[in-house]
Amino acid sequence: MQQSSQLPPELSMLKLGSIFLRIGAVAFGGLGASLALIERELVSRRQWLTAADMTEALTYTKLLPGSTGLQVVAYVGYKLGGWPGSAVATAVFLFPAALMMLVLAVGYVTVTDLPALHPAMNGLTSAIVGLLLATTYRLGKANVTSRTGLGIALASVIAGAVLGVSAAVIVVAAGLLGVCLYIIRLRRQASQEDTL
Repeated sequence: MQQSSQLPPELSMLKLGSIFLRIGAVAFGGLGASLALIERELVSRRQWLTAADMTEALTYTKLLPGSTGLQVVAYVGYKLGGWPGSAVATAVFLFPAALMMLVLAVGYVTVTDLPALHPAMNGLTSAIVGLLLATTYRLGKANVTSRTGLGIALASVIAGAVLGVSAAVIVVAAGLLGVCLYIIRLRRQASQEDTL
């Protein structure tokens, strides 16, 4: 993992912290929501990162145990501000969730069942699914540029959604398949050059 060689000149730890504090405060729904907000804020709006940077962050962190969303935040923070950036981004991203969990824990002790909240939860879930699909489309459009890449993407969806294969297994298998296909292509090119 390499830190970006061209850091945005207007970036300070305070600004980085305020961005990730805002993202952490509204990133309800886990990885999909977090990715959508980070992508919108740092790729689309500020152009401090590219779609390829986001794909790289997701690829590298998906293999690790634990929360992928938090790992992406730490990775992106490092990419933008080195180790201090990673520490600041991670801490302020976690702060709103930790505070909300404390408040909810206290609330749960006093109120155990509120049927009126079920429709709100259904609405939130629907919105998160929509955000995840939109982010997947944007990342796929920018990074899946060949038929082979599209085939690997579709096979990954089938393996994960239909067959229930672990995400870590899918990522490792796709990486190995990519390497094998690259080696095959190199060998074909070498054999074609030898025949000429």
